[in-house]
Amino acid sequence: MRIALAAILVIAAPAIARADAPAAAAVLAIDPGEADAIAARLRGQRFTITADRRAIAIDDIAGDGRPWVGVVERRGEALWLVTEVGAIRLRGPLARPRIAGPGYAIWVVGDRAGDALDARRVGVLRRPR
Repeated sequence: MRIALAAILVIAAPAIARADAPAAAAVLAIDPGEADAIAARLRGQRFTITADRRAIAIDDIAGDGRPWVGVVERRGEALWLVTEVGAIRLRGPLARPRIAGPGYAIWVVGDRAGDALDARRVGVLRRPR
């Protein structure tokens, strides 16, 4: 009975990929002068800042894996996250301009489904320039 139930659960599971972003999608180009402020926002998370202080790479957010990192852009009614590897549409209750609107640099942890990312956690790295 337990084996049959497990098989049903595996078959019924949705085809959604884990949130881990490709390494290049977890990098943000920054100005050297903002490196300390961004590092303070990421305190307790796993990240590295390049020696020249012009980029930050986030390796893990609270054990949830590598986030998608980029700048929010509005396209029609939807918000998109523009990363180093392309844009991905943000969905879900956290994908609202009141949390992080166009121009904000953010990290997002969530489940990827096609061209969309269902945001579970969002963090602001910097306000619009």
